Amino acid sequence: MFAGYSIGRWADEDGDGQYDVLLVETRGFKGPRNYDVSGTPLHRDNQSIISERIYLDKNDSNTLHDEITIIDHALTRPWTVTKNYRRAQSKQAIWWHEDICAEANVHVDIGGQAYFLSADGLLMPTKKDQPPPDLRYFKQTRK
Repeated sequence: MFAGYSIGRWADEDGDGQYDVLLVETRGFKGPRNYDVSGTPLHRDNQSIISERIYLDKNDSNTLHDEITIIDHALTRPWTVTKNYRRAQSKQAIWWHEDICAEANVHVDIGGQAYFLSADGLLMPTKKDQPPPDLRYFKQTRK
């Protein structure tokens, strides 16, 4: 798996009897990989360990914190960063598109439409009465 595998568990860190932190560890990546968009590479040995501590802010339940620690042989010591996320305030449902580029992903997006690649390699619709993709830029062959 390019993205590795993750194992998580809930923890009650303040001892009040309620789970308040999600602890996640991810291993088993396949390279080449980078730390972030800067392009700084992780070590080629694919032995990286990424630990996350995810929790809501105690003073503001609309803020989620994700403390990410990377242990990698390309580093002299573990590297930690905290990412903070704000809950969007809206009376309507909020939908967002997420791309997951995982190994063996059979989902295809063409022109804003989602399709599925079948086991025999054919493009399939994902919903009833879905229009076929626009093929004008593909070389047409006849049998």
